[in-house]
Amino acid sequence: MASACVLIFLLAAFFHQGECALLLNSYFSDHMVLQRAPQQAVLWGTADTEGDIITAKVTGQGSDSTPVTTKVTQGQWKVKLPAQNAGGPYIVNVHSHDGDVTFSDVLFGDVWLCSGQSNMGVKMNQIINASEEIKTAQSFPQVRFTRVNFTQSDTPQSSVFYNIPWTTPNNRVFEYFSSVCFLFGEYLHPHVNHPIGLVLSYWGGTLVEAWSPPQAIGQCQHRSKRGPRGDSILWNAMINPLLSTTLYGAIWYQGESNSYHYDRYSCQIIAMLKEWRKQFHQQSLQQTSANFPFGYVQLAPNAPGDAVGLFPEERWAQTANYGYSPNPALPNTFMAVTMDLPDYDSPSGSIHPRYKQDVAKRLVLGALNQAYGHSDVIFQGPFPTAINANGDPHELTIEYDHGKTELDVRSNGFEVCCSVLNTTHCDDVLDTWVDAPISRTSGSLVTISTSGCGSRHVVGMRYEWRTSPCDLKLCSLYGKTSGLPAPPYITRSISEHNSAIIG
Repeated sequence: MASACVLIFLLAAFFHQGECALLLNSYFSDHMVLQRAPQQAVLWGTADTEGDIITAKVTGQGSDSTPVTTKVTQGQWKVKLPAQNAGGPYIVNVHSHDGDVTFSDVLFGDVWLCSGQSNMGVKMNQIINASEEIKTAQSFPQVRFTRVNFTQSDTPQSSVFYNIPWTTPNNRVFEYFSSVCFLFGEYLHPHVNHPIGLVLSYWGGTLVEAWSPPQAIGQCQHRSKRGPRGDSILWNAMINPLLSTTLYGAIWYQGESNSYHYDRYSCQIIAMLKEWRKQFHQQSLQQTSANFPFGYVQLAPNAPGDAVGLFPEERWAQTANYGYSPNPALPNTFMAVTMDLPDYDSPSGSIHPRYKQDVAKRLVLGALNQAYGHSDVIFQGPFPTAINANGDPHELTIEYDHGKTELDVRSNGFEVCCSVLNTTHCDDVLDTWVDAPISRTSGSLVTISTSGCGSRHVVGMRYEWRTSPCDLKLCSLYGKTSGLPAPPYITRSISEHNSAIIG
C-alpha cells in the first residue's frame, strides 16, 4: 500500500480519526475492483477540515483521467470518479490539504454483492472436488473479492471491518472464501471478458428480516427476533455501510431459516429487494441502478425421505408465489433451481450440499440473460403454461412453455388433489393429495393419470412438492436442450372441464 493511512483504516472497523486526517471508507484497498463505465464508481470517506476540497484521480494504462473534486461537509465527503472502461491495473489517488491516499493495482469491471445465510458461506475448501477447483481458480486473477466481517448493530453504521480486504484467488485466504460467490464470478468472467469484483456479506442461520431495513420490515407482518436474527440487525451493520458502493448486481442465498414462517416470506423478500434497490441507488449518487439485477437460489433438499416438510412452501414463497423469476413482483431477477442437488452425506450437514458448482452455473445463466442481455441464453427450466382437463376424466395434460420446450423426463414427480366436496378448489386440510404417474409425453406435453382420485373431483396439481423430491439430477422434468430442472409447482384450483391457463 502506498500510504500509511491505508494501513490504519484497514485495521479499523470504523472511521479512524488520528494521524491521518483524510480517510477513505474501509471498503477501499489495493487490488480492488471498481464499477466500470457507463456507471461511475463512487469514493467516500472522512476529513478533518470542514469545506476542504477533496480531489480524486485515476491514472495508468496510458490514461490520465480528469480529476474530480468535492467538498468536505460535516466531516464527510463523497465523489464520483469519471466513467472508466473495463480493465487495469490503475492507480487511484485521493488528495486534500489533510492528506494523500493512493491505491494501486485497481481494476474496473462489474461489482456483485453476495449475501444471505450459511449456504452463501460454504467455503471453497468444502465443496465437491475442492482441490481441483481451488487450483483452477488461480487462473482467474481478474476475479477479485472482499469479505465483510460478522457484525451486528441496533443502529445503522457507516463503516465496517473487512476481514478479507480486496484480494485475488492467489491469496492463501481464498480457500476460506464463499464458493457460490467466487464460482459465480469465475464462470461469468469468460462470458463478459472483464474484471469481476465480489463483495461477500453473509451470516449463517439468519432471517430475511435481519437483512431488511426498517422501511421493508414495516411493510409486512412478522414477529421480532433478537441477536443476529433480529430485525434489521445485519442491514444496519453489514449492508448499510455498503450503500454508497456502485454495484452491478447482487446474488442471494437465503431462506432456510424462514421456512417455519413461509407464509410471510413472500412479502418480506419483495419489500427487502425494493428497499435495497432504492437505497443503493440513492446512496451511490444514482450510479447503482434503481432496478439492479438480483439473482437468488431456490432452496436445495435437506434430509432424505418422502416428507413434504416446509421447504416446498418456502420455495414457492421465494418466487413471491409465482413459481418463476423474473415475475411482476420480482422484476429483473433470476433464480437457480437446486431441489435436484441433494447431498445427504455432506460433512457440513445435508442442509449444506457441496454441489456449489451447479448452483453457480445456474446463477450465471440467469445473469447472462437478465443482467447482460443475452436473450439467447436459456436460464429457466420448463414451466407449466396450461393444464388441460378435457377429454379422459382420469387424465390431465400439462403444457410447458407454451409448447416451445421439448421435455426430458427422468422420473415421476406429480400429484393431484382429490376432493369429495369441492369441484374447483383444493383444501389442504379436508382434501387428499395422491400420486399421479406420468402416462405419456410428447414434446412439451406431459399427461398424468388422475385415476388415484377414483370418483372424487380432481381439484389441484403439484409437482416435486417435497423437501427432498429426488436423487441427484433425477427430478421428473428437465429441458431437453438446457438440462435445467423444472421448478416446483402447485395449483390448488383446476376445473375438471376447462383448461387452466397458467402463463
